[in-house]
Amino acid sequence: MAISRMKAAATALLRARQASQTVTQHLAFSTEATEAAAAALRLGFKKAQKDEDDAVKVDVEEKPESPTDVSAVSPPAVEKKLVPPAMSSTQPLWLTQDHPVTDLSGFAPKIVVVGVGGAGGNAVNNMIARGLQGVEFLVCNTDAQHLRTTLTENRVQMAPELTGGLGCGANPEVGREAAETAIDEILERVQGANMMFVTAGMGGGTGTGAAPVIAQAALEAGILTVAVVTKPFRFEGNNRAKLAAQGLAELKDSVDTMLVIPNQNLFNMSNERTSLMDAFRMADNVLLDGVKNISDLMVMPGLINLDFADVQSVMQNMGNAMMGSGEADGENRALCAAEDALANPLLGDISIKDAKGMIVNITGGSDLTLFEVDEAAERVTRELDDPHANIIFGSTFDDSLGGKLRVSVVATGIADPDKL
Repeated sequence: MAISRMKAAATALLRARQASQTVTQHLAFSTEATEAAAAALRLGFKKAQKDEDDAVKVDVEEKPESPTDVSAVSPPAVEKKLVPPAMSSTQPLWLTQDHPVTDLSGFAPKIVVVGVGGAGGNAVNNMIARGLQGVEFLVCNTDAQHLRTTLTENRVQMAPELTGGLGCGANPEVGREAAETAIDEILERVQGANMMFVTAGMGGGTGTGAAPVIAQAALEAGILTVAVVTKPFRFEGNNRAKLAAQGLAELKDSVDTMLVIPNQNLFNMSNERTSLMDAFRMADNVLLDGVKNISDLMVMPGLINLDFADVQSVMQNMGNAMMGSGEADGENRALCAAEDALANPLLGDISIKDAKGMIVNITGGSDLTLFEVDEAAERVTRELDDPHANIIFGSTFDDSLGGKLRVSVVATGIADPDKL
């Protein structure tokens, strides 16, 4: 009996030991499986992360190829802080900031200044040296030596085979023939122009003879043509004065408007100490003002700008014209400048009361006020007798005036040309 119990106990112990080994094996297997599964998960996660990173990288590299996505080729955004510009109470905000706008330069009127002869070339040189903006320049001469002194590369030597490059010898007939020979080249140089200023000194050979030919050709080409010319000083002699009178009569029929500056009137602006060089420099500055007072209103920034059609309405087929300019500062500067413009010494005894058209340019710095513009315009308007006269106003800015205010007047359609 005892032996049987001992065998049974031994068998039970053996089975228990076998069961324990089985459980241990199962546990070991489970641990290994768990660790394997965890490793697999970690590996899968890393692979998935790598695949995702690769996909993002490829997407970034391929983005610039998209025709509709400009972000890939645009510069990185930079945070900007808006700082209000410093400005006076009278200065408009749009004049103090740079604004990205479409390039409209192709729509601006093309204005060309053509200097004819020696005096015309000198006038162009002065305009370039004084920084006249918004216009193109062309110089035409028969004198090769003088032509080489011009500050513009746009130049035409007229008929060198006719004059030998030595000028016209004060003979307007030679100047006329030289211009007729070179007119095709001249018209090619001014192609596309909307407005042309012809500047010259009357009384010599090239200016007197060639200016009417060039002006007539431009007029026939549909270009608004304005002559800004000088008459000789009295001390230059009767023969030169006679040639000038003949040239002016011919030129008047070849332009829309003719603005004549009598050099003799420069004595009203000078004294016994004024040198001859200073006197001719003053004449060049007057020619500059004649062009600038008109062109600035179309090309310079301001509160009241004029377009080409405005200027054309006052200057087309208007015949004789006269100009005046005045500057003043301090109290009542607008009224004083307007009075000086109307009483300009260059006008001499010529009245502008019967003018049929007028361009008024009121120029000042950022301190120019609405009241001053109104005051100056009202005073100038009151000078004309014709209630139906075509008067156009413009106002431009020029901070270099340093507190001064300038009023410039160009009167057209003057009925008494004999006094010019």
